[in-house]
Amino acid sequence: MLTLEEIFPPFALSIAAGPVELRVLRDEDLPELVELVRGGVEAPGLPMPFLRAWHQETFAPGAPEGFPTSSLRWWWTQRATVAADQWCLTLVVRRDGVLVGMQDLHADDFALTRTVHTGSWLGRHHQGVGTGTLMRRLVVGFAFDELGAQACESGYVVGNHASAAVSRKVGYVENGRRRMVQHARDGKVGVDEQRVIVTPETFVRAGDPVTVEGAEALRRFLSIDPAPVT
Repeated sequence: MLTLEEIFPPFALSIAAGPVELRVLRDEDLPELVELVRGGVEAPGLPMPFLRAWHQETFAPGAPEGFPTSSLRWWWTQRATVAADQWCLTLVVRRDGVLVGMQDLHADDFALTRTVHTGSWLGRHHQGVGTGTLMRRLVVGFAFDELGAQACESGYVVGNHASAAVSRKVGYVENGRRRMVQHARDGKVGVDEQRVIVTPETFVRAGDPVTVEGAEALRRFLSIDPAPVT
């Protein structure tokens, strides 16, 4: 009988260094993930980090609306719609085996652009100990070394000093600003987003040895040739 990892190769992916490991979200992770979100995501004194206040929705387990159902739809959709020309790896982040946050890696028409985008968050009680920097270094290094990416792009709301610091430590440089609309609990809010970009030349690698499993199967699944297209 085939294993689940053979049926859906993203499930076989593991990226790890030191106490931190990244794996694609599985359904058995969901109860722990829901409790992590309920414990808080936003750091006090910093702007709301997301474009939609999904983490502030009314907690209504078993109901068709509210959290976690609305978030489950999004997480499951990323898995169900993965394809070679548009994919999103929704990775759970564990530190010493405990689920502490999420790290996304996504791309459109990667074979042509060789560019990926990252997004991440940590539970409030797991911030400030270096996990955010390490998990970003792991996913960026994976994109460069295993997928053949030439650039990784990201962004943060202006004023989010914690996210800005992580970006600098990983080697991102500023790449322009744009006006965005946040869907906050009280309605729409206009905010400035600082765009950032990191390339293999500016990337600051993790100090600990990095272990990657499942990369070859993932490349086949997404039709990725790690050699850059010229």
